[in-house]
Amino acid sequence: MTEASNQVTLMELRNRAGLTRRQVAMELGVTEKTIYVWETSSNPPRLTVAQVQRLIEMLNCSMAELVEATENRS
Repeated sequence: MTEASNQVTLMELRNRAGLTRRQVAMELGVTEKTIYVWETSSNPPRLTVAQVQRLIEMLNCSMAELVEATENRS
């Protein structure tokens, strides 16, 4: 496998956790469209500290995984 194939995306983390965009959006107080943009935009998402903490809990991932996922686009 190449290094690129090992890179995880935000969408993959969400899917791995079995969550929909709607569920994540409701928990974070944002719209589904915002989650879509976070997952597909070439710009990293602008998250509050509280949103980062909640995402780590919801996605059952480490801070390093979340940072990597927000840098990788699907």
